[in-house]
Amino acid sequence: MTTTFEDRTALEEAIGSCSNQVRMLQDRMRKKDDAVSMQDVAIEVKRLVGLRKELQIWKQKEEEEEQNNQDEETPEQDEDPKQDSDTPEQDEETPEQDEELTQRASKVAEEIEQTGDRLSSLETEVKQLQHTKQALDYLKESDKTTEVVQPVTSVKKNKKSVVQETSVDTTVSTVELEKHAVQIAKLTAELETERVKVEKTVATLTEEKKEAIAKLTAELEMERTKAKTSTFNLTEEKKEAIAKLMVELKAERIKVEQANNASQELQKSEQSLRDAQIELEKSVTALTEEKTEVVAKLTAELEAERVKVDKINQASGELQKSEQGVRDAQNKLEKTVAALTEEKDELKSKLEAAQTAEKTSREEMKKAQASLTSIKEEQESRETHLGKLWKSIEDLQIVNKELTEKNAEIEAESKNIRAEAEKTIAEHSSYENKEGEFTKEITTAKAELEASKAELEASVAEAASLKAEERILALEQELDGAKKGSEGSSAEVDALRVSKQEVESKLAKSEECIQTLEQKLGSLRASTQEESQKLTSRISELESAQEGSTTELVEELEKAKNLAKTAVSDKEEVTQQLHALKEEIVTLRLKNEKASGSDSQVKKLQADVEARKSELETVKTQCDVLASQRANAEAQLQDLRGVAATNEELLKKMRTSLLEANEELKESREHTFKWKNSAQAAKTLMNAKIADAESASKQLKKARSDASSASAARSQLSSSLEAKEKKIAKTKQELATVRVQLAGALEVVDTERAQSKQAHAAQIAKLRGISEQAAAQLNGQVQSYRMMLMVLLPILLSVAMYAISK
Repeated sequence: MTTTFEDRTALEEAIGSCSNQVRMLQDRMRKKDDAVSMQDVAIEVKRLVGLRKELQIWKQKEEEEEQNNQDEETPEQDEDPKQDSDTPEQDEETPEQDEELTQRASKVAEEIEQTGDRLSSLETEVKQLQHTKQALDYLKESDKTTEVVQPVTSVKKNKKSVVQETSVDTTVSTVELEKHAVQIAKLTAELETERVKVEKTVATLTEEKKEAIAKLTAELEMERTKAKTSTFNLTEEKKEAIAKLMVELKAERIKVEQANNASQELQKSEQSLRDAQIELEKSVTALTEEKTEVVAKLTAELEAERVKVDKINQASGELQKSEQGVRDAQNKLEKTVAALTEEKDELKSKLEAAQTAEKTSREEMKKAQASLTSIKEEQESRETHLGKLWKSIEDLQIVNKELTEKNAEIEAESKNIRAEAEKTIAEHSSYENKEGEFTKEITTAKAELEASKAELEASVAEAASLKAEERILALEQELDGAKKGSEGSSAEVDALRVSKQEVESKLAKSEECIQTLEQKLGSLRASTQEESQKLTSRISELESAQEGSTTELVEELEKAKNLAKTAVSDKEEVTQQLHALKEEIVTLRLKNEKASGSDSQVKKLQADVEARKSELETVKTQCDVLASQRANAEAQLQDLRGVAATNEELLKKMRTSLLEANEELKESREHTFKWKNSAQAAKTLMNAKIADAESASKQLKKARSDASSASAARSQLSSSLEAKEKKIAKTKQELATVRVQLAGALEVVDTERAQSKQAHAAQIAKLRGISEQAAAQLNGQVQSYRMMLMVLLPILLSVAMYAISK
C-alpha cells in the first residue's frame, strides 16, 4: 500500500479541508444553488473516502511499527512460552479488528457507490416509465378502435362476459400503475434498507473508530441529501407523468364505478334473468356511449395538458436562456464594476497624493507666512513706508487673480504715472540745469566781484589821476548794471518760485493720483476679500515664490538708503561750497574795508557795495532757501523715484508671477481638461454600463416574472395534483366500501344461487359455455395485445431515443 502524503498531519489537514468543502457544497445544495452539481459533490466525497483510506493505511503502518517494537522488547520464546503464546493472540486480534474496520469502511464506500448507481438506475427507470406510459396511451387508442369495431351482441350474451371485460380493462391499467407504485415502493424500501444497513454498520463500529464513522455517517447523510435532492428533482419531473397517469386513473375510476353499477344491476338481475339480460343490454349500450364520451373528454384533457406541459417546457427553456443571459450580464457587470473600482482606487490614490501635496504646501505656506510676518515686523520697525509697501504687497498677493483681469487698467495707470514721473524727472533735470546755470551765474558773479575788486584796486590806483565825478558816474553805471543783474536774478528767482509752485502742484496731483490709486486698491481689497478664501492655495504658491523676492526687496531698500546717503553727502558738499563762498565774501568785505580807508567816495562805493552785498546776501538767502527747497524736492523726488522703482520692480515681479500663474493656470486648465475628458469618458462608460445593467435588470425582471408565472403554474398544477390525489383517496375508500358491498352481495348471490342451482342448472351450463367462449376470445385479444406490445415497445423506445438524440 502506498500513500501520496509523507506526513500524517498533512493528510489529516487535507481530510479536514475536504470535509469542510463537502459541508460547504452540502449547504449550497440545501440553498438550491445552481452552480453546484451532484457530480461535484460525488467527486469530493470520493476524494474524502480515498483520503480516509490512506489514513487507515497510515494507522496500519503505525500499528505494524508498534508491533515490531513490541516484538523486539518481548523476551525470548524459550524463557516465557506462556507470554509468547499470549502475545500472538493479542497481535492477531488488533490486525483482525483493523481489517474488519477497513472492510466495513470499504463496504460503506461500496454502498455509497451502489446508491449512486441506483439513483442513476432510478432515473433510467423513470424514463422507461414515461415510455411505457406512452405505450399505454397508444394501446388505449387501439382499444378504443377495437371497442368500436367489436359487435354489441358479444357483450349481450352473458353478464359474466361483461364483468370480465370491464374487470380486464380496469385490471390492466391498475396493475400497471400498481407495478409502478410497487417499483417506487421497492426503491424507497431499498433506500431505507440501505440506510438501516449503514446505521447498523455505524453501530457495529468500534469506539476507537468513532470519529471516522461519524465522518462516514456525515458523508452518508450528504449522499442522502443528494439522493433526496435527486429524488426531489426526479419527483418534479415525475409529477407531470403522474398527472397524466392520474387523468388515466380517473378514467379507470369512472370505468370501475360503471362496472360497480353494472355489478349491482347484475345482482338485482339474478333474481330475474330475463329482466337482467334486458337491463344489461341497456346498460352496456349506455356504458359504451358513456365510454366514448369519457374517452373523448379525457383525450381532449390530455391534449390540453400536453399543450400546457409543452408551454411550460418552452417557458422553462426560455427561463434557462434568460438566466444564462442574466448570468453573462452579471459577469460583465462584475467585470465593469471591478474596472471602475480600480479606476476609482487610482483616482483616490491621486487625490490622496494631491491632498498630501496640498498639506505639505500649506505647511510650507504657514512657515513662509511666519517668516514673512517676522520680516514684515522687522521692516515695519525700520520704516513705516516699508510697512505700507508690505501691506500693499499682501493686498496685491490677495488680489492676484483679479489683477490678471484688471491688468490692462493698472498698466495704463502705471503708464500715466510713469509719464508723470518722467515729466517730474525732466523738470527736475531742468531744475538741475537751472541750478547749474545759477552756479555758473554765481561763479560769474564771483568773477565780476573779483573784477570789481580789481577795478576797485585800479580805481584806487587811478583815483589820484581821475576826477571824482567821472568815477562817480562810472560807479553809478556799474551800480545800474549790478541792479539790472540783480533784477534779472530776482526775475529768475521769481521764475524759480513759479516753477517750484508748479512742481508742488504736480506733486499734489501725483499725491492725489496715488490716493486715487490707493482708493482703487482699497476697493479692490474690499472686492477681493470675498475671494480671499478661494485664493489661499494660489497665494501660498505665490508667497513661496516670493520668499526669494523679499531678499531682493531688502537689497533694493539698501540701495535706496545708499542713494539717500549719497544725496546727503551731495547736500553737505553744496553747504561746504556755500560756506566757502561766504568766507570769500567775508574776505572781500575785509579787503573792501581796507580799501575804503582812502576816500569818502570810496566809502560811498563801499556803501553801494555793501548794499549790493546785502542784496547779494538776500539773494544768497533766497538761494539757500531755494537750495533747501530743492534738497527737499530732491529728497521727495528720490523718495518718489524709490517708490516708483519699487512699484516698477513690484510690477515686474507681479508680472513675472502673473505670467507664471498664467502658465500654471494653463497647465492646471490642461490638466483639468484632461481630467474632465477622462471623467466624461468614465461617465460615458458608466452610463453605458448603467444602461447595460438596466437592460440586464429588465431581463431579470422579465425572467423573474416568467419564473413567478411558471411557479404559479406549478403551484396550480401541484394544487390540482393534490386535489386529484384526494379524489383518488376518496375513490379508493369508495372502492373498498363497494368491494365490501360486493362481498356481501356475492354471499347473498351464492346463497340464492345454491337455492336456484337445481332450477337453473341447464341455463347455467349454457351460460358457462358462452362465458368460456368469451374468455377464449378475451384471451386471444390479450395475446394479440401482448404481441402488439412486444412489437411496439422497441419501436417506441427507438423513436424516443432518436428524438432524445436529436
